[in-house]
Amino acid sequence: MTPTDPPSPQNVTVRTRPDATLITLTGVMDLDHVDAFRAVLSAACTGVNAPARVVIHLAGLTFCDSTGLNALLQARLMCTESGRTLTLAGPSPQLSRLLSITGADTVFDITESVGDGTDRSATAF
Repeated sequence: MTPTDPPSPQNVTVRTRPDATLITLTGVMDLDHVDAFRAVLSAACTGVNAPARVVIHLAGLTFCDSTGLNALLQARLMCTESGRTLTLAGPSPQLSRLLSITGADTVFDITESVGDGTDRSATAF
């Protein structure tokens, strides 16, 4: 993305199976795009019949600012409080750097893949 390119819209998709909810994010997660993600997170992390594991697939996320990071940290707390686990899968280089710079990489379970551990795609889910 160059400074003159408009931010790409965020897309949030959710797939659920009995043991896990997979939330896939693409595009930009910033102040203008975080609300849809927060709504999905609330349902996945605190829903009465939601699976015990939440996986957030991030390989398609092109940009994440502090608002997006805050949403991820809130999701971690919601999952912990409701007895669920949260995994960040395939974070983009930009998000990996943000997590590292802020020290947030030490509080998340982070994996390079979704499912079988062989790639950064969500196809294994």
